[in-house]
Amino acid sequence: MNIIETFNLCKYYKNKKALDNLNLEVPEGIIFGYLGPNGAGKTTTIRLLLNLAKPTNGYAIIMGENILKSKKYLSKIGFLPDVPNFYNYFTAKEYLAILAEILGVDKKRVDEVLELVDLKNEKKRIGTFSRGMKQRLGIAQTLLHDPKLLILDEPTSALDPQGRKEILDLIKSLKGSKTIFFSTHILSDVEKICDRVAIIKDGKLLLNEKVEELKKRYAKRMITIEVDNQDILWEKLKDKPWVINIAVHNKSLLLNIKDISMAQKEIPKIISENNLSLIHFEFLEPTIEDIFFEVIS
Repeated sequence: MNIIETFNLCKYYKNKKALDNLNLEVPEGIIFGYLGPNGAGKTTTIRLLLNLAKPTNGYAIIMGENILKSKKYLSKIGFLPDVPNFYNYFTAKEYLAILAEILGVDKKRVDEVLELVDLKNEKKRIGTFSRGMKQRLGIAQTLLHDPKLLILDEPTSALDPQGRKEILDLIKSLKGSKTIFFSTHILSDVEKICDRVAIIKDGKLLLNEKVEELKKRYAKRMITIEVDNQDILWEKLKDKPWVINIAVHNKSLLLNIKDISMAQKEIPKIISENNLSLIHFEFLEPTIEDIFFEVIS
């Protein structure tokens, strides 16, 4: 079941197409990475899904509701903007307690979400928090009313490596219990936590696929191999019809292969016949970064 579906969703500003016939599917219960360069249309998409802007054309169905006809679905969404704002003179617990009262949420929920984001025992004022702590508090805020869907806009941007790891670990811990729509331009973050990715450029959707299927589809036939005498191996491989080219990478040979099955049969034989010692052998898998740059170019 899809928790989000868009149908030819468009947003035009004067002569600029910020979003152009977006047809997006986000299955329930996954971490969904929404990728694109700055200005690609990611934030515009989020604004339309949250009813903060009206589409020029098209529509979306979120949790079974048409966003043009109903706003009830918004009560089941938790949203974290890229730069969340708080009342800095409160503690985290004081701030969430006020929100819980406004939302009509049981105040026991405050301790639950603060424990989840590791801020339950934090006594400092929010104004003294690091950027990473504020992002964790922002996620706690989005979880307060126990939404089905979380929409996170660039949640790890401007964080240091430790802060990014904390936020990614937190997002990953929510997998299965929530559907998470995760907009970002940090490609390594997507690779660490996402089940499915979509890539958008200039307002157009370029792909929407499971990460594992994407890697298979864009897999390059590359092998890295290291033996105790690279010169002999190079000489034996260079004229093989199933080898496209060979390069040196650190201490290894990097082979671009035309026929993987032939490589699997022939390379062990060559190593054995020439009495070489195998140190390292690996088929290389493309990263999300490799795929991203190939797709957008």
